[in-house]
Amino acid sequence: MPNPLVMHHQSMGARLEQGRIPLSYATPVEEYWAIRNRSGMADVSHLGLLQVTGKDRLSFLNGLLTNEILKLTEGTGIRSALLNTKARVLADLYLYAGEDDLIIDTGDVPGASVRDILERFIITEDVQVEDITPGFVHLTLQGQQASENARELFGVTFADMKPLQHKMLGPTMIVNRDRTGQLGYDLLIPNGEAEAVWQSLLLKGVTPVGQEALEILRLEAGYSRYGIDVDENTIILEAGYKDAVSFNKGCYLGQEVVARATHIGRVNKNLVQFQTDSDNVPSVKSKFVSNGKEAGYVTSAAFSPGLKVVVGLGYAQRDFAREGTKLVIESEKGLLPTVITKLA
Repeated sequence: MPNPLVMHHQSMGARLEQGRIPLSYATPVEEYWAIRNRSGMADVSHLGLLQVTGKDRLSFLNGLLTNEILKLTEGTGIRSALLNTKARVLADLYLYAGEDDLIIDTGDVPGASVRDILERFIITEDVQVEDITPGFVHLTLQGQQASENARELFGVTFADMKPLQHKMLGPTMIVNRDRTGQLGYDLLIPNGEAEAVWQSLLLKGVTPVGQEALEILRLEAGYSRYGIDVDENTIILEAGYKDAVSFNKGCYLGQEVVARATHIGRVNKNLVQFQTDSDNVPSVKSKFVSNGKEAGYVTSAAFSPGLKVVVGLGYAQRDFAREGTKLVIESEKGLLPTVITKLA
C-alpha cells in the first residue's frame, strides 16, 4: 500500500523528492526554527523497517551484528551495525525488542536489501525476516515540545523513557529517538491509522518539516548519515559508531578486523564535525588542507541559521583528527578557514 500521507504533503505544497519524500513545506530555515523553538514532525517513511521473529532471533542477530543484541529486553532498543568481512559498514541499524519480535530500523538502506543479507546466514535457526516498510508510516516528532505533543495525542507520558526505549499503543510503536540533538520520538504507525495521527498533530500546532531542516540539525548535532557520511567503503572504526559496537562480545561479521584495528589503536582517518565561519557551503569531497598538505575531505555540510556558521562532517586524516585542529577547506569559492569541533 502506498504511503497515505503523500497526497497530504502535495496539498500542503511540499517539495517532494522521488515523488514521496518531503524536502520542505515552507522554507528549511522556518522549519529549522520550528524544531529548535517548539517541535516539528517529518514523514520519514522512506526509511527501511524489518520485523524479525522466531525463537532464535536474538542469538542469530548477535552472531552477525556489532553490538550486544542478547541483552535486549522487551521495550528496549540498541544501535548496531551490519558489516562485511572487511569491517566495512553495510547498514546502520536501530533495533527495538518486542515481546515476540524485533523491529529493525534500517535507515537509508532499503529494508529488502538488509533482509536479503540476513537471510543468507539463516541455516537451521528459527528466524524469519520480513520487510514491513510498505505497511507503516514512519513519522519523527522532534523538538523540546515533542514529549508534550506525544502525551497530548496519545494520553500517555513519554518523558521518562530513556533513549531507544519504546512503548506499544495498540499496533503503533513510539520510540525515544533523537534525530536532531533537540530530543524527539519516532512513531511507527500502520498505514490505516496514519492520517488520523498526522491530522491530530497538525491541529495541535505541530509544524510539518522536511528533510532539509532535519539535515541542518543533524549536522549541528554531529550525527552521521548512512549513504552520505558512511558507506560500504567505510571501516566502522573510522566512522566512530562508539554506541554501536561491543568490544567484549564474541564473533560477528568483521570482528577480526575491528579487533586488529582496536589493538593497534588507530585507523588512518576519522569522521569529524567541523565549523566554518562563513555562509559558503563547501561541496561534497572538498578537501581539508593544512599548510599545503591534504588532510581529508568533506562528506556533508550546511549553513546553520542558529549558529550562523557552516557546520558539517568529513574525514580528517589521523594526524589532524583532533578537536580544535584548524584547517582550510578548498572550495569553489576560495579557501575557507575551518576548525574541527569534535570527533563523530
